[in-house]
Amino acid sequence: MRRVLFGAYVCVCLAALVWPGYALCGNRIEPYVLGLPLSFAWNVGWVIATFVVLAIFHLTGPRAEPEG
Repeated sequence: MRRVLFGAYVCVCLAALVWPGYALCGNRIEPYVLGLPLSFAWNVGWVIATFVVLAIFHLTGPRAEPEG
């Protein structure tokens, strides 16, 4: 289940950072978000969101058994 959710997130992230999503939502200079133009803040926001999702994906994975 976690792999399916991660795959769905990857598809949403891809759509948001390339033509359909970026052209509709992120391709503007104004308004400014924390002093950054929206086009740059859009990319930074998705990078931060991807870090959080990857951290959750890693932490919810199976634990390796220690050898020895």
